[in-house]
Amino acid sequence: MPASRFIAQLNAQIGNELAAHNQYLACAIYYDALTMPRMAAFFYGQALEERDHAMMMVQYLVDTDAEVVIPAVAAPTSAFADLVAPVELALAQERTVTDQINGLLRIAREEGDFASEQFMQWFIKEQVE
Repeated sequence: MPASRFIAQLNAQIGNELAAHNQYLACAIYYDALTMPRMAAFFYGQALEERDHAMMMVQYLVDTDAEVVIPAVAAPTSAFADLVAPVELALAQERTVTDQINGLLRIAREEGDFASEQFMQWFIKEQVE
């Protein structure tokens, strides 16, 4: 079983990933309403990717007999000042997620939780992409 600190933070990260899903969905809808199908499609794809990340984390916890707690998430920003604002928000969000993923890896290392450290390596690589 993963370290308890790691489990708690991974559950929090599930909420972060689901919040990112909702935010990207809101961005997609914004561009869809402006009849910008390529931007909408990009953000719909990003939304699905974030949901998939959350589900990978859920599955890891289930597979390791750890408790899964799906946290509540705040409503996403859905009104934007201009066409660039959703992209700027997405970039800032990705930078935050990178810090969060690095923090999870740090916790796994500090706890000597090698399986969780290995699990997080995929996300480290994904954030680079």
